[in-house]
Amino acid sequence: MEPHRLTELAALTTGSQLKDWILIVVGNLFVAFLALRALGHFLKKEWGEMVTLFVAAVAVAAVIWAPDTVKALLTGVWGKISGSS
Repeated sequence: MEPHRLTELAALTTGSQLKDWILIVVGNLFVAFLALRALGHFLKKEWGEMVTLFVAAVAVAAVIWAPDTVKALLTGVWGKISGSS
């Protein structure tokens, strides 16, 4: 996160800006937590759990850092499944 983004926190005027800031901070913390857990599984040689946590971290990161892309992907998939596309 750029340093000037942190100074903007005090000047958040819309709910959208606050939502984006919260998603970035909480999302990054959650991904870091998943990475630490995956490291623990790696050290214990629990490969299945490590891969599962890695996939979860990638999914969470996609939702946090590219929400519009994920929304478009899921909308397209749902359109194919439901036949509305």
